[in-house]
Amino acid sequence: MARQGDPADLRLIVVFLRSIRRWTQEEFSRASGVDRGLISDYELGGKAPSNKTLARLAAGVGLPYSFVETLLPAFRAARLTAEGRQPSAGPVEPDLAHPDFAHNVGDGLDRAILAATLPRLAPYLIELTALFAKTEDE
Repeated sequence: MARQGDPADLRLIVVFLRSIRRWTQEEFSRASGVDRGLISDYELGGKAPSNKTLARLAAGVGLPYSFVETLLPAFRAARLTAEGRQPSAGPVEPDLAHPDFAHNVGDGLDRAILAATLPRLAPYLIELTALFAKTEDE
């Protein structure tokens, strides 16, 4: 499978998937069968996972790949919003020299992503809760 999406968005998806279970990278690696070093590279943005690898990561936490495909646009919109860019705009590079860039992107990124995505993720979070409750009962 070829890569789909911006590497920065894929990085967020990998972090999100691991965070769902509150796993370490090692635990995530064991569950998904993806090398821990690769997971680290993906989370740091050094490499972008292929769709096949994303499918393995999603399966590792108990989600279908279609869930990742559904969330990817929301993560992209959240990331662009957090960077001060418009999600509907074409590819625009951030102003790296702007003094607020590091603050806006680095310090507040988690809060900005949560604020931007939570309303769109709410229906999926309910589905996730039910899915994980079912998995834990088995």
